[in-house]
Amino acid sequence: MSSLYRTWLEFTVWFVCIVFWLFIVQGLSEWWQPVTLWFTFLLIYFITKKLGHEAHAIPFVAILVLVSWVFLYRLNPNWATSQFWGTLVSVIAYFAGLSGRFTCFDSPWFWSSSSLTLLVLTLLFGVRIGGAKAWLAVGTFRFQPIELARVLLFIFLGRELVEKRQPKGMYAILIAFFLVLALQKDLGPALLVFLSFCSLSLYVSFSWAKLGIYVGIAFSGFFSSLLFFPHMLNRIEAWLRPWKFLDSKGYQILQGLFALRAGGLIGSGLGAGMVQVIPEAHTDYLFAVIGEEFGLLGTWALILIYATLAFWGIKLLRGVDDDAQRTIGLGFVFLFHIQIFMVIGGILRFLPFTGMTLPFLSFGSTSLVAQFWMLGMLTSMGRKSS
Repeated sequence: MSSLYRTWLEFTVWFVCIVFWLFIVQGLSEWWQPVTLWFTFLLIYFITKKLGHEAHAIPFVAILVLVSWVFLYRLNPNWATSQFWGTLVSVIAYFAGLSGRFTCFDSPWFWSSSSLTLLVLTLLFGVRIGGAKAWLAVGTFRFQPIELARVLLFIFLGRELVEKRQPKGMYAILIAFFLVLALQKDLGPALLVFLSFCSLSLYVSFSWAKLGIYVGIAFSGFFSSLLFFPHMLNRIEAWLRPWKFLDSKGYQILQGLFALRAGGLIGSGLGAGMVQVIPEAHTDYLFAVIGEEFGLLGTWALILIYATLAFWGIKLLRGVDDDAQRTIGLGFVFLFHIQIFMVIGGILRFLPFTGMTLPFLSFGSTSLVAQFWMLGMLTSMGRKSS
């Protein structure tokens, strides 16, 4: 039996045990949802292989998505149901990305203008939630355009950094992108895009002078944000001195740390944690919920899965001959994993918390669609390398 098929078998046994335990603890009227997701991922895996692509990432993404469903159901069955339907829509985005047409479509200004258009529409007609005007509402349907806009932006940046057709135009687009995000007061995604762009730019052509310029811009942006955005100062204060603000802005940070501490090595067990005391546990702090109930071993398993996905992406891109395609793919890897570092670092209080979601894990259909779309485009590059 090959290692991947053995992985699927072990994952299936583990997941059946988890779902059965959840049924005992909480009841499981929506049992058909995890079963449907499992068969969906199995189908994705075999279709991806049949089309001649590298499918090794699919089992690990399946683990993340199904763990997400289990814990969202544990918190609120309605959230799990919403995530289930969001995942099925995301599968369509995955196969759209797998077609390979997006990254091969050589029209940089189409990608950049599409990205900016999404942000401007959000600025003009968006809904303000949690201090940031980052949502668009169409009837009862609500989504975050920034999740898709940054994917479009990096399709543009990856090609422009390699081909250097209009470098001044590229930087103008970037400045406009950051200005619109600043007007929306959506600073977390702005920081993610900035760090990902700097990493990608230094990969394409490294120089100490360029690194110094980026560091200078980072410090200037940081101090400017403290001056112009009061909520940024609140987050810094909550990060540095959470105990002083135990009953206000430091509450979420401390409850997350308490949950991780309570989990110990092996956790309190599924359904046994005090997860209701953590604000926004289903989006911002699902990692802390998992840490309390699955312990240090559970959180390290998640980090290992994310590291495996990074290794898979970089290994796949090493075989891609087209420089522009490889750079676009690496941009996606940076977007994925810098976001993971920022979110987990914020929960562990290594960094100020940014309020973003963990890829494939936290609640949010728009982020799932964007992540599966990137995964599909990245997977499609594996066939080009062969």
